[in-house]
Amino acid sequence: MLRSLQACRAFAALLVVVFHTSCGIFRLPKYFGHKPFGPVFDFGFAGVDFFFVLSGFLMMYVHAGDFGQPRALGGYLWKRFTRIYPAYWVVFAAVLPVYFLVPQFGLDSQRSADVIARAIFLFPHPQNQQVVGVAWTLTYEIFFYVVFALLILNKRIGWLIFTGWTICILIQPWVEAFPWSFLFSAQHLRFLAGISVALVLARWQLPLPRTVAATGMTVFLGVGLLDAYCGPVDYWMHLMGYTLGSALTLAGLVQAERSGLIHPPNWVVYLGNASYAIYLVHFFALSLFAKIVKVVQLDLYLPDTVLFCVHVIVAVGAGCLFHHLVEHPLHNLTKRYFRRVKPPIVSQEMAIRKAA
Repeated sequence: MLRSLQACRAFAALLVVVFHTSCGIFRLPKYFGHKPFGPVFDFGFAGVDFFFVLSGFLMMYVHAGDFGQPRALGGYLWKRFTRIYPAYWVVFAAVLPVYFLVPQFGLDSQRSADVIARAIFLFPHPQNQQVVGVAWTLTYEIFFYVVFALLILNKRIGWLIFTGWTICILIQPWVEAFPWSFLFSAQHLRFLAGISVALVLARWQLPLPRTVAATGMTVFLGVGLLDAYCGPVDYWMHLMGYTLGSALTLAGLVQAERSGLIHPPNWVVYLGNASYAIYLVHFFALSLFAKIVKVVQLDLYLPDTVLFCVHVIVAVGAGCLFHHLVEHPLHNLTKRYFRRVKPPIVSQEMAIRKAA
């Protein structure tokens, strides 16, 4: 396990949490009606960009040795299934009845049969409507996993399809008609950027990796602040700032860790391990806690900035608790039921070079 990857996951998850705390809770008139820190966290949605780049890197890093080995497909699909669906289904099953029992807690669309049916299996929806709001990103993850599986079935045909898919994404970034808007969405470029990082690191040693990481983070945060205070930024600025910034940060950190230049602390690694659980449950925790705060009038006694931080801590804590009690045990339980066919043992770098 690369600890730097877990650190990146933790950073991405925290970005999304502070974004939803600011724009999804504190800004709403029914709660507090303003943002204590102003627009500074308004770009936190870009944590999703970081997650997608990480996913692309991880798929290439972990599964490059499976390319062209159809026997490995079952293990690959089961591993992806157990990573996403069991924990998601627990959250889905917990919140869906609430929307019917207490309608004001949800939207009309979240009680729609069409939305529910698609959401169960994480099929894309034309308007990205979901029962679990953040699950719209998981539909892109699942689709990417399916396309990536083609490389395992047949390496040559898989790369041809990947090349054609990339070209379609680049020449049709503004397609609005569904399903083409989903199939060729610019969101997929983030996964491709992550794959590119894995390919680069398999062939070259990056010089000055900490400088590369710092440059990437500067680009990411710089565009983020520009987006928050002067934005929204245009399509290409978004792509270059968030996607390129994420890719550079990831590449620099991974190379720095390999060179022994950094060692992320254990608590950061733990937050990275819990990042998926945090992502799944944080908004429900924020919403519930905000309702409790209003009922007991805690906002009359605590400064807004302190209350904001408490919300973030509660949301992250709820995610860590869900990870410890639900996600991690479920993951350990489900992964026992499929023995993955392992390719001959080679280094990660050699596997990626051969796969490319």
